[in-house]
Amino acid sequence: MIGVVLVLASLLGVWLVVQQSARTEAGWSATRTLLPGETIAEGDVQPVAVRMPQSQDRYLEGSADPVGLIVAATVGEGEVLPLRAVGSASSVDRAAVVIDLESALPRAVRAGALVDVWTATPTDDGFAAPAVLVHDAIVAGVVEDEGILATAAVQLELLVPRDQTALLLEAASNEHAMSVVPLAQPVEASP
Repeated sequence: MIGVVLVLASLLGVWLVVQQSARTEAGWSATRTLLPGETIAEGDVQPVAVRMPQSQDRYLEGSADPVGLIVAATVGEGEVLPLRAVGSASSVDRAAVVIDLESALPRAVRAGALVDVWTATPTDDGFAAPAVLVHDAIVAGVVEDEGILATAAVQLELLVPRDQTALLLEAASNEHAMSVVPLAQPVEASP
């Protein structure tokens, strides 16, 4: 009798574990990379069923409509929409700036990537030592010349903190040498 009770208790325990791990919640997934300052439009997100044990309060619920919300932090394509990534227009304090780069870009520099902008001031003997001018800029887009008359220059559209915009524009107008260095993205627990 004791053996039967132990087997039944074991089966019930396994069944409960399987049921808990298979439970899904409704959420929203980005269909493309969403950048800070953008307004979420129809087609930018799609409903998904995901497993979010103990973290569902960190993601936008499936019952909430994200269309019309402002993106406050970069959301990668396919990523479940976290609550920290949506907000009001006042929560986004960035300006779009396009810079020209003469050097090739690292592969990690693409839309949504977080980068530091390094500059070197021109001197009579070449350039001064490089230093970080803008921290935590977000890449909005990369435009490379194509065709017969293409140059090696790359144009990079960046979303930079408003208080650093003037510094970047001044460096660009004074012909400082510029480079961008991608930052390692923090890894978040997957839902």
